[in-house]
Amino acid sequence: MRKVLFSVLVSVLLIAATLGIFGIARGQISGASGDREVASEKEGSNIRTIYAPEGAAVGEAPEISFIDSPTATCYQPDSTQDTCFINWYYQSVSASPNYMIAMTTTINSIGIVAYSQGFFQTSMYVPYDMADRGYKVACGPLGAGGHPALGNAYAWTIRARDSSNLKSANYGTVYCPAYLP
Repeated sequence: MRKVLFSVLVSVLLIAATLGIFGIARGQISGASGDREVASEKEGSNIRTIYAPEGAAVGEAPEISFIDSPTATCYQPDSTQDTCFINWYYQSVSASPNYMIAMTTTINSIGIVAYSQGFFQTSMYVPYDMADRGYKVACGPLGAGGHPALGNAYAWTIRARDSSNLKSANYGTVYCPAYLP
């Protein structure tokens, strides 16, 4: 009887832990329903936004910064292979006096490729070498991404959230060199 009771208890705990992990993952999504856009900037096809929960009191200046993610690049280390890597020189975001909770990087065809979590820190900085060579993608044939001299195009999104549930996001597109067999 004790073995059965113990097995049932362990099963219930495992199911509860699994559901809790899914709840945490859902909470990392920025710009979810119920959020309102507080600030936005656009440069070319790249967009940066800051979100706040609906009904939250947000002052004139939001307490989370725009995400700084310069020089998104796609490079092909070996021209004889259809393998490219996408990387950023760095990714940075800050919130004060709040703490940074998380920052995720998503590439459209792959999904979330990086997840950084904060712990009682008001800023988060992720240098290029934290992703080794970058995130592996297919270079694609000439013109595949819509640019006649390049290969595939990849849309990317970087999202961050602070301890008061303010959110920031960057969106953009990076073109890869073409694979010419």
